[in-house]
Amino acid sequence: MHSLDSRYSVGATQFIRTFRENNIQFVTTVPDMLQIALHQELENPIHEIRSINCTTEDQAIETAAGIYAGGKRCAVLIQNQGFYAAINSIRALGLDGHIPLLLVIGQFGREFANLGHDPRLSNRLMVRMLEPVLETLGIPYQRLESENDTNNIDIACKTAFERNGPSALLVGHFVSFS
Repeated sequence: MHSLDSRYSVGATQFIRTFRENNIQFVTTVPDMLQIALHQELENPIHEIRSINCTTEDQAIETAAGIYAGGKRCAVLIQNQGFYAAINSIRALGLDGHIPLLLVIGQFGREFANLGHDPRLSNRLMVRMLEPVLETLGIPYQRLESENDTNNIDIACKTAFERNGPSALLVGHFVSFS
């Protein structure tokens, strides 16, 4: 199995299609390698989803909250490490402020031997602690581990906007080019 094993990847166009079905008009992000295919696909103006690159994950969360205050829907694309860095902004705006935050979190550092297995069994702390931290914060999450899980993109979207708070989609492997 090599690093781009397609059994564990979901195509960028699947994200775009589901974002559009859920009226996501913006994406804020600190660009990362795991989701590079999605970043590139978002650059195509035909999708009508504006991507805003941020310098920190806090800025991505805060910009998404501002977009929501302006009446639009936004997804936030970050890595697990960035999620940890932005917990206070997520708590203040998403949990205390009841702002829907769709967090699309790439599992940076996940070892290839763990693909297809429970991420909680990863040898890397930043991978295995993500779900317990989300549970501690009361943030519902969905795993995206293969094409079989593509409905979880829709579930995570709907959950954020129905609960008026954060919801996470945990992207287990590289997003594939479509």
